[in-house]
Amino acid sequence: MAAPPPGLEPDEHLIARASASFRGAAAASVRSTLALSAGRRRFDAYYAWQEPAAIAGLGTIGPEFVLGLTERELIVWSTSFWFSRPRAITGRVALSDIHQVAAARHGIVTGLAIAFNSGAIVEVEAIRGRRLRQFAAAVRDRLSGNAAGDSVPT
Repeated sequence: MAAPPPGLEPDEHLIARASASFRGAAAASVRSTLALSAGRRRFDAYYAWQEPAAIAGLGTIGPEFVLGLTERELIVWSTSFWFSRPRAITGRVALSDIHQVAAARHGIVTGLAIAFNSGAIVEVEAIRGRRLRQFAAAVRDRLSGNAAGDSVPT
């Protein structure tokens, strides 16, 4: 069994996790591939997404990150350069602050929208998003009070 991701408290148990990127990452990557200053354009799109996400509590330090779900919180990890493994926690949001989540597949990209009680909505996405859809289902189970499926393998 793999070691637990870094930064969890001793009494926290990881229920689900999924790799994700900022909303618009796939489109920004395609646009920047065809343009000069490709990296800068992608990061400009990321920075436009980052500020409202940070205000809502989803702090990130890069366009790719890992989302995690515990019994009480949604957690955001930065990723390692190699293999995009969780490196350090950059954000924590109490499940009590989340109103609802929804995931939808759009071609090869799956989007996840997180609606907060404050009225903020933050969207993330993943290519080949089966894990992101499973993550959304686990969050919905937690929000509805269904504790089934504890400690899903990571």
